[in-house]
Amino acid sequence: MTGHGEGEEHGAHGVVARAGRVAGPALGIAVALWMHPAAGAASSLPGEAAIAAGLLAWMATWWVTQAVDLAVTAMLPAALLPVLGVVPFKDVAASYADNVIFLFAGGSVIAIALDRHGVSSHFVHWLLSAAGTRPALVVTALFAAATAVSAFVSNTATTALMLPLAIGVAASAIPRAGALPEVAAASARNFTCAVLLAIAYGSTVGGGATLIGSPPNAIAANFLRAEGVEIDFLGWARIGTPIALAVSPVVVLVLTRMLPTHGVVLARRGRDSLPPLGFPGWATLAVFGAAVLVWTTSSAWPDGWRPEGLTDGGVAIAAAVLLMVLPAGRGRATRIVPWACTRDLPWGVFLLFGGGLAIGDAMQRTGLSTAIGELFAGLGALPGPLVLGTIVVSLAFASEIGSNTALTATAVPILGAVAPALGMPVEKVAIATAFGASYAFMLPVGTPPNALVFGTGKVPHGTMVRVGLVLNLCVAAVVTAMLWLLM
Repeated sequence: MTGHGEGEEHGAHGVVARAGRVAGPALGIAVALWMHPAAGAASSLPGEAAIAAGLLAWMATWWVTQAVDLAVTAMLPAALLPVLGVVPFKDVAASYADNVIFLFAGGSVIAIALDRHGVSSHFVHWLLSAAGTRPALVVTALFAAATAVSAFVSNTATTALMLPLAIGVAASAIPRAGALPEVAAASARNFTCAVLLAIAYGSTVGGGATLIGSPPNAIAANFLRAEGVEIDFLGWARIGTPIALAVSPVVVLVLTRMLPTHGVVLARRGRDSLPPLGFPGWATLAVFGAAVLVWTTSSAWPDGWRPEGLTDGGVAIAAAVLLMVLPAGRGRATRIVPWACTRDLPWGVFLLFGGGLAIGDAMQRTGLSTAIGELFAGLGALPGPLVLGTIVVSLAFASEIGSNTALTATAVPILGAVAPALGMPVEKVAIATAFGASYAFMLPVGTPPNALVFGTGKVPHGTMVRVGLVLNLCVAAVVTAMLWLLM
């Protein structure tokens, strides 16, 4: 997930942020006046729709320029829509307590437990121990580990968890017997870049596999639920997991071909010396396994077995409460996840979910979404795969310079409104938007995983741009093809 907290502004970003603070409300007011019937606008839209359009322009400007914290921007609908008479406060507030927000919150607590008690580390070390000493297999194993972990843990946390391990693996590369010194040196540099990019890209790819893997997924699901299309944990996994699996070999192939490592091998590593999981680790695994089992099977339970009103969010919160109640060991007062750990939850992202859903709901209520869709009616004449591919590619490159979460929150309501005019189901367009915004591989600012590995100083900017550009195009083609086939 891409998040930006409070901090001192420096350089060009500070100038953009300061300009954005003024440009956001100015643009919002201008758009609202331009479209408002009271100002003599030729549009047939009601005044409430003009206000919603102005608020959307304001929020989009602040999100793009990062004028204030993303979560602060997300609270604008709660502050302005009721005051301006567009949506009652109780209806706006309901958007900030949606089921998917609780699903992501509960999943975040589970992720804390998996990381805190070494479950994720054991999985990563086990996978690496099975990869042997061939560089290409080790790159593949690191990518696979990051992909699997990131399906349930945030991509930022996954990359941070695996970064020290990847750096240690890179340092174990030694020249292959008979390799020329310059070839071995180049291969060692390539191997370092490959293992670091493998964990960054794997963390990004894995986030698309499940509903809790990445904030854009939940934002798209929130919007679809408001549109009457129910996408639960299993429903998303049926689409997201095949896409992640289809994208994975493409990423590995690009990494190993563009960063050849035939001049080195890896020194054999001793048996991993990780401490045993103990009761907290095994208890975390049990709670996590039970939650996943309910998420993936409850829709097929016989009538009367599934409690009425049970949702994926309710299951996630139940798992989180259990982890915060169970002791970390016999006779110990410490819990598996102490309440103090909840300060590490992405509270701002939860608000961002709600803000995106609130502005989307306002657009639907006022008729703004329908009006936007009518503007794009002409695009329906283009071939469907071309339109879908354009959405994915455009969002991927736009996400390189902006928050993927904020971009999704802005784009999903707009593109969702366009779906009928394009002759495509709204769920196909919304999910394509989420994947396009999430799968950015080219720039350090594209995703937090990219920024983390670039911050090591071991991945040259040019290398990330060169490899990421190829991946943006290749992955967008795969995502488009898979969405067209699966939906």
